[in-house]
Amino acid sequence: MTFDDDREKVERIHRRRLRGADDLSDPEGLTRADHDGETFLVVSSSLSLERNRVNDGLVRVRYRPDGDLPAEPMAGFRAWLLDHVPALAAPGRRKPDDDGLNVEGLAWDPETSALLFGLRGPAVPGRVALVHVPVDLGPKWTTESLGEPVLRTARLPRPAASQGIRDLCCDGDLLVLLGRSASHDDASFRLGTWPRGGDAIRLLDVTFHRSAKPEGVTTFSDGGERKILVVDDNGGYAVL
Repeated sequence: MTFDDDREKVERIHRRRLRGADDLSDPEGLTRADHDGETFLVVSSSLSLERNRVNDGLVRVRYRPDGDLPAEPMAGFRAWLLDHVPALAAPGRRKPDDDGLNVEGLAWDPETSALLFGLRGPAVPGRVALVHVPVDLGPKWTTESLGEPVLRTARLPRPAASQGIRDLCCDGDLLVLLGRSASHDDASFRLGTWPRGGDAIRLLDVTFHRSAKPEGVTTFSDGGERKILVVDDNGGYAVL
């Protein structure tokens, strides 16, 4: 499946109201997972707390040969995560700009059959974190399909202001898009890799203009060459 095919499918999902859309608020993460001959899109909420709403939701979308895209919401995912990762319980009661829980990156790791949730917050200076959640993509899409989550952290070189993960892409090692954790912070956006099994981020020699707001990253093939696509919240993009 080509990158253009994936983009067209995502646009179709965006245009139509998914069954179970009421169970997904503030969607931030999107990843593709292949399992047993089927292709899925998995969409995650920020899981954040806003003034009048708790954002929740983990939705699985199936590709169908006839073009249908049925969606399956996972009831109670946020409560399940906070119950199984005690370190997130207190941040789950705070707003993102008060160092509360805020999930923005999502990636599928085919080697471990797990979803990786990148934390924009809470943030610790000099470190970033993700939650590794094993998932059974079989017939059921409930919290019973989830394995024991593990909170993982990695060191940042030359730490300054607190940074969080803005997006993830699993392509061998993890490709990690970093940015300010809270909206009032002044940390620069950076792109790095998180080697499999490692505990430190390796920054790539990529500099973003101060006006840029990179929010998404993925890889694709072009003429046999692997490339990185970064998309900007203001509508721009860059191919590296």
